[in-house]
Amino acid sequence: MAKIIIRLSDAVTALARAVLGGSIAAIVIITLAAVFWRYVLNNPLSWVEQVSTMIFVWVIFLGSAVLYRQNLHIGVDAFLFMLSEKNRAIWKWVIEVANLTFIVILFVYSLKLTIDVLGNTAGALDISPAYYYAAAPISCLIMILFFMEKIVDPAKREPLGEAGDF
Repeated sequence: MAKIIIRLSDAVTALARAVLGGSIAAIVIITLAAVFWRYVLNNPLSWVEQVSTMIFVWVIFLGSAVLYRQNLHIGVDAFLFMLSEKNRAIWKWVIEVANLTFIVILFVYSLKLTIDVLGNTAGALDISPAYYYAAAPISCLIMILFFMEKIVDPAKREPLGEAGDF
């Protein structure tokens, strides 16, 4: 079971990183196209802001999931380093359970919100806001998978890389 969770986590991380890279490239291309259409062709594109915002929301949530797996979220660890090694390990798990609690609550309410707005449309593209909101429950599911990986693989409990690595 542990190998399945680790392989699945690796595959999800690789896919998320590819989507993140493509999304950042898409935002840059869309922004350059918007500038060209607005200032060269004098015909601004009406959908640029909405699409860029949607992509950015997905980047934030998927990026948060990947960083959660790597233990690279910003944290104040000065308190933890004042503790003994045994107490530090206990408090790290207390923090992880608190994280999981928040993730589960966010999943439940963001899924409800996503489902509630499925029939609505908004903006220049006339699409449902559910496409924005779906980033939260999907990322929460990914983070729950990564939490399970931390349970079965002790190596995933320590930061993977340094701040700024991705």
